[in-house]
Amino acid sequence: MRRILPVAVIIGALAGLFVGGYLNVVNVPVMEWAISLEGIAALESGDAGGSGIEISLGVQRIGMVVGLVIVGVLFGAIFTGLYHLIRRATPGWNMWSWAILASVVGFWSVSLLVQMRYPLNPPGVGEESSLLMRQAFQFLFVVISLISACGVCVGLKFINESDSSGIQRFARYLSVIVLYLAVVVVVAFAFPSNPDPTPDWLPPELVILFRTFSLSGHLLMWIVISLGVVGYLKYKEYGIKSRYTTASDI
Repeated sequence: MRRILPVAVIIGALAGLFVGGYLNVVNVPVMEWAISLEGIAALESGDAGGSGIEISLGVQRIGMVVGLVIVGVLFGAIFTGLYHLIRRATPGWNMWSWAILASVVGFWSVSLLVQMRYPLNPPGVGEESSLLMRQAFQFLFVVISLISACGVCVGLKFINESDSSGIQRFARYLSVIVLYLAVVVVVAFAFPSNPDPTPDWLPPELVILFRTFSLSGHLLMWIVISLGVVGYLKYKEYGIKSRYTTASDI
């Protein structure tokens, strides 16, 4: 099996650039809305600590792109691991199926499930004193979620390689799924929730827009990585076959 990690990492970085541009278009206006409301709330409360908002937002635009490039590289590495686990669990499938399923598993375990437990918040939400705690629990939740998803892939591999069939094989599939769901539920309830309440000045529709656009950016990144990696490999495979055919005709 050809090594896809370098390809996935490069495409992940390009996906981060693409998603960074996308979120700068759709999500930065939502952030500006939140910052303006925060400024109004600060003036009404007599808090004069709202200077430098425009500069911080400009830096945040660039920082968003840089951060998403780093995230894209990490997603590319995670995609590679999931791709190989799924390929070994389902040897009869093709590259497109492995890639699509790897991106679905990655999006679910790293993006969607985590944001369901620790949803992203727009500027102005969250205390600095609780930032380190929130990030630590979120990172640990990502690690456990990803390990659990990888465990499902390994379990399916052993089931498919076993001599079980019929009801016995179905029961083993079901036991793996039930065990995974049990781990997810236990971990979700065991981890503390976000301790910072949403401020009264922040309308619910703003929070919904921010979280929806942020999650859609993650989804786009997984789609670009999966389709980009397999598309590139197929292109290289076609080029090798074409050169071989041309050489054999000479």
